[in-house]
Amino acid sequence: MEQRPQDKLISVIVPVYDAEKFLDYCISSIMKQTYQNFELILIDDGSKDSSGAICDEWYKKDSRIRVVHQNNSGVAVTRNKGLEMAKGDYICFVDNDDFVTENFLETFIIAMEKTDADIVMCDIVSAKVGEPDRPLDKVIKLDVKGCMDWLSNPLSKEYVIMVVIWNKMYKRKLFQENRFAKGIYHEDEFMINNMFRTVENVTFVPLQNYIYRSNETGITGEKNKNAMYHLEFADAYDERIQLALEKYDDEEYALKVAKWIFIKLAEFYKTGNPNMQNAVKKKYSEMYDKYSYLLSDKQKAKYKMFTITPGLFCKTFIKYL
Repeated sequence: MEQRPQDKLISVIVPVYDAEKFLDYCISSIMKQTYQNFELILIDDGSKDSSGAICDEWYKKDSRIRVVHQNNSGVAVTRNKGLEMAKGDYICFVDNDDFVTENFLETFIIAMEKTDADIVMCDIVSAKVGEPDRPLDKVIKLDVKGCMDWLSNPLSKEYVIMVVIWNKMYKRKLFQENRFAKGIYHEDEFMINNMFRTVENVTFVPLQNYIYRSNETGITGEKNKNAMYHLEFADAYDERIQLALEKYDDEEYALKVAKWIFIKLAEFYKTGNPNMQNAVKKKYSEMYDKYSYLLSDKQKAKYKMFTITPGLFCKTFIKYL
């Protein structure tokens, strides 16, 4: 007998690490869902504060909650552990310092059943997100090329909505072979690339059901601005270019993304310390050598300038920092 929507189990995975200020509110928002057929998997990744104890207290309150304590292994390993434990027909991720609205899961399950999407994603609330390039006031159905288009401008709200792992519900089958890469900090960037190789359609619902907190102690916080892992973005963009060229023979899209690699690397150079600047120069030269063939002669002269006089390039073209 075919399952009814309310019979479908959703696995909600929350990696937990030193989040005692926010964790209780995060879990509470999940447990208040209007859609009740879910399991909540809390994985304490070796927290040094009271986060582990908070997880255990919630475990005592509701049989749908499962808790695991492990040695600190990083968010990728932690999410993968959650995927191994998950029993749901669908998978969701929530970060431990964020929270969701009461209809977070219900909105997803309704949209998933109506559109038969592989992924359903919602709008988000965040002080850090830029303006959208297009109206986001209606349900939007996207194929893979449409999804990639949302990733063509990293300053847009669409980019964030598409690239992050936590504002979405996924069909379980998408994680049969996909796992988060250990040791990669910007794992969302790489995971969405992997998804594009198997996903057929994605649905966006125009409800701001996920609230992202700006946490300056996180990997994107100010104190970590010179961490070398930020340059991983260039490798993720590189993968995206290769996908566009191999699957769609789309040099226009490849060029657009390549130019963003150059600009974003220059931004890291302009704001970085000497170690960051040296790493940027090496990565920039690597990417320029690989993709300069996509550029016009005028564009080649512009972006080549960075490899010769990076300071002048930044002063000329990176004016808004």
